[in-house]
Amino acid sequence: MTWNFTTSHIGHDGAGNLTMEVCHHRADYGNRFGGVFWLATPPLPNGTPELDVCCPLCMADRGLTVSGVWGGPAQLTCVCGHSWTPRLPGLSPEDVLRKLVRLARTSSPGPGMPLWQMRADHDAEPPTPLQQAVHPHVADASHALNRREWQFSDRECSVASDLLTRAGCRAYWSPEALAALAKQKRTDEDQLTWVHENLQALEDHARTTRGRLGQFLSGCAAALRPAALLTVDDLEPGKTWSGMPPVLEDARGALGSVHVVLTAGATGDVDY
Repeated sequence: MTWNFTTSHIGHDGAGNLTMEVCHHRADYGNRFGGVFWLATPPLPNGTPELDVCCPLCMADRGLTVSGVWGGPAQLTCVCGHSWTPRLPGLSPEDVLRKLVRLARTSSPGPGMPLWQMRADHDAEPPTPLQQAVHPHVADASHALNRREWQFSDRECSVASDLLTRAGCRAYWSPEALAALAKQKRTDEDQLTWVHENLQALEDHARTTRGRLGQFLSGCAAALRPAALLTVDDLEPGKTWSGMPPVLEDARGALGSVHVVLTAGATGDVDY
């Protein structure tokens, strides 16, 4: 069994104990936490110094990708493309991957929901036609950004910033920001208004923006056009993780995945 996932940070105490944090803008988690996937392991005991796992060449300690075959040594790759086998005090290279995977599977990405349960419940979720419709555009743009085949120009950054500001998005989401987001009390009507306003802004910029970003916005606006026809009467209750009506959660998730791409292009944070 092979593993490959990207972390925000990996730490250790020099005695074989690891900590890990993942906080990414993820298009495929657009219907959870407003497009942000976050999990973190418990901190080391009080008073235990934490050392960063970092690249031996460029000292990068954020955005490390972990890969390997179960039972074999872990391979780490930094954002600059340097790869190495981590050799940490008190922990053999063969055990690093095991420990990191187990930490990920038992850490919490949300209130009382471990990672394995979130994924196991995926098939039981309501259908998401809007997210599926916009996914090809988001996936193509994401791949281009990750491969550095597309870098936003100043004009494109300005357009992205305007759209993200209207949506109330932030370029960086800390655990504290996620906790504040979860406490916000907004009615379904408020959420529907947010969807309509952001769709209108998307269509407006799609008409006036040229180049690759204009094509991306136009494709997404066309895919999300059915959401513009939603009314309060369409918001039938249903079982969703957030508690929102399924059709509304789908629309928010689809827009959230578009905002993920805009955030990545405008900030350079493309590790998702």
